Amino acid sequence: MSRHKWVNVLWILFALAASFVFARVEGGFLAWFVFDFSCVLGIYEMVELWFGGRGLVCTRQLSTTRLTAGQSLTVRLQVRRSAGWPLWWLRVEDDLPTAWLILTRRPVLQPLWATHFVLEYRLPGLLRGVYEIGATRLVSGDLLGLVERSRMQPGADTVWVFPQVLPVRGWSGYRPELLGLREPTGRRSEESSNVIGVRDYIPGDRLSRVHWPASARMGTLQAKEFELHVASELMIMADLSTHSFRTQPPALFELEMVVTASLLKHAYDLHRTFGLTLHGETLVQTPSGTGQALWMRGMEALALARPEGPVCFAQSLARLVQESTLGTTFVVVSPQLDVESAVAAEAARRRGPVEWFVPVMGTQLNSGQRQVLKLLEASRVNVYLIANPSQLGNLQRGGAGGRVRQTSVRHGL
Repeated sequence: MSRHKWVNVLWILFALAASFVFARVEGGFLAWFVFDFSCVLGIYEMVELWFGGRGLVCTRQLSTTRLTAGQSLTVRLQVRRSAGWPLWWLRVEDDLPTAWLILTRRPVLQPLWATHFVLEYRLPGLLRGVYEIGATRLVSGDLLGLVERSRMQPGADTVWVFPQVLPVRGWSGYRPELLGLREPTGRRSEESSNVIGVRDYIPGDRLSRVHWPASARMGTLQAKEFELHVASELMIMADLSTHSFRTQPPALFELEMVVTASLLKHAYDLHRTFGLTLHGETLVQTPSGTGQALWMRGMEALALARPEGPVCFAQSLARLVQESTLGTTFVVVSPQLDVESAVAAEAARRRGPVEWFVPVMGTQLNSGQRQVLKLLEASRVNVYLIANPSQLGNLQRGGAGGRVRQTSVRHGL
């Protein structure tokens, strides 16, 4: 017998003893009526303590454990109990995360003689994150509300709420063989010695690359076209620095997560080799690949992400550049338009193309941010200002290679 049940038994015995003493001292019909009534009530409450809610078991089922921000979760509770004594009322309470408590109510059921019944509740519009649902508490009691019993049903469920993923159109990242861009072979230290053809000579090509027989036949200088060993990998990096979001509304970080998740899914759909780097309280780096398991690992990292990184974003970007493969396309998602970040982006541009997605709130940029955009333009960095996730469906292809100084600053503000 539980300690709580023993306490109720002692209170019942105390009430019977007190009514008996009162009847013996006062005497008369009223005093003995109170004692008789107390006996009947005591017997009823003792039966409730022993037989009420006997065999009560609850099983929890979730509609899903993985969903997207804004979607709803349905929780189904199946309650069974032994037949016999009626169950006058029952309250079922799941141990929910604090953020979910305001999304649901806790109704009181009246099962009476029923031995099997189902309770469902819905949690609408969930926010991104990882949540734990703990044990289920079953609270029941007698008809008069004098005795209350509580039983804990062990249980643990983890719910992953991922960022929204929107279609990305008009952008495929930088890939020379797809975009048809050409650059001087004098700047291609990463190509092989296998000649696969010739092309027009571009100022800046080394003279050793000139294909003289083809030039003589065509009457114009022709350069050897080599098999490329340039990495076509997309390295996606989202800003988790505390400094970047200290004075910003929480909606800006959620916009960044939507942009990052959408780009991650876009790279997966294109079968591009991609990786994800998140420098928050700890450094999270997924290996490069194209598989579904890698994409899901990245989405789980985004569900857990918080703007709690102690290292400023510029330092994190510089570190990523040093560890990356030559020719990697850096896909940066950060609202931090400052000089330090622009310098880090310029260093990254020396090793590979840089695509910078800037989540912004409002429609105006200050003078400092506009100055940084000019620095990024001078470094041939493609910048996309994203004020609304729907803009991802209307991007235009950008990119620059070698001495071709064409930088696109695209926005929908």
